[in-house]
Amino acid sequence: MASLPNLTWLWAKHKMAQFFEQSETFGCDHTDSLAFINGREALELANYGLAVNNFTILIERHPSQAQYLFMRAKAFLGLCAFELCQKDLEKAISLGLAHPEVTDLLSYALSQREKRGTNQDFKPDFLALVALRRNYRLRSLILSVDEALAESNYSLALKLLDLAERLVDHNELSSDLGFSLGKLRAQACIGNHANLDALKVIDFHLNHAYAVGRDDQVRLFKMLRSQAYS
Repeated sequence: MASLPNLTWLWAKHKMAQFFEQSETFGCDHTDSLAFINGREALELANYGLAVNNFTILIERHPSQAQYLFMRAKAFLGLCAFELCQKDLEKAISLGLAHPEVTDLLSYALSQREKRGTNQDFKPDFLALVALRRNYRLRSLILSVDEALAESNYSLALKLLDLAERLVDHNELSSDLGFSLGKLRAQACIGNHANLDALKVIDFHLNHAYAVGRDDQVRLFKMLRSQAYS
């Protein structure tokens, strides 16, 4: 019998082959492939929050695919969100994924819930779910922005960025997320021939990058400024 990691690896290899086959025949769905690759890598690196976000994108797009539920359940287990892990596994089994590895993981999740006791506060599960909803929406919007830019649909990219930026806290401006959103907005403005708007965005993030000592972002936004002037 294959071990749990081996089962996941074999299934991941199969899904990657499917993605490459689809890209050659029909055109690859960039959202699916990127979410799957990022989710798998995050799971391997024990970055469980990121894994949950990516597999949630896949589950929302393909709700009948039990394998995505199984992989998200593993990420929930890593977050000690045992109730959420249990729900995903039970749904995966109801969809036909009743492998011993899945049922064994469900038994383990149930045992961990029992150890915590019925009167225990399940706050970690609740916080994981709240973070999941916000991060899923944000990640999904960013992926959609990437797709819109790839398709030269700049007006759609700007509308999606408006929605994404509403989910970002002010203290995240100095994070990679804040700079990434700024880069995407600048690219969308340039593509939409709104170079003056692009320069405003670029100068804002460039000044902020100087202020927080992010030399990598300084170089990036200087390059974008050159594109806006060209």
